Amino acid sequence: PRVHPFMDQDECERVRHIKKADLCNHPNANFKISIIEDSTQFAFSYLLDIVSGIKRSLDEGRRHVIILPAPNPMYALVAQMLNQLRIPCKHVHTFNMDEYADENGVTAPRDWKGGFQYWMWHDWFGRMDPELAIPEQQIHFPSSDNVHVYSRMIDDLGGADICYGGIGWAG
Repeated sequence: PRVHPFMDQDECERVRHIKKADLCNHPNANFKISIIEDSTQFAFSYLLDIVSGIKRSLDEGRRHVIILPAPNPMYALVAQMLNQLRIPCKHVHTFNMDEYADENGVTAPRDWKGGFQYWMWHDWFGRMDPELAIPEQQIHFPSSDNVHVYSRMIDDLGGADICYGGIGWAG
């Protein structure tokens, strides 16, 4: 069964051949793309961008919708910073980009230590002070049940405020 809505091989091949020098050029002026090659600078920028986006939207009195790549141990630092700064996250909605699934499209359970849900809960969501935490019903992962409406779930919230990318094992 088709478990992924986009399977255009020609388009995938075209994208694979985009030159590094052209990666930051996008026809939509609202897309701000940058490449940070220094891992320390990247780590700090990533952490600060997530936390400052959550704080800024809180101060502006609006919800904050984040699309996140697979788990990253730095998410533990996001939780630590949010906790230490006492930044409430009741206005935050997260959408993870992916989750493992078997050949039948059945996604991994939350308690499987190899799964993305497990590590996101381990590294970020489960480390939050309950008074500050993102409400569980606002933490989303693609699953066998929602994969066909996952994009619509984001659209129903008015779209994403930010989408962080991650390069998986397949590049």
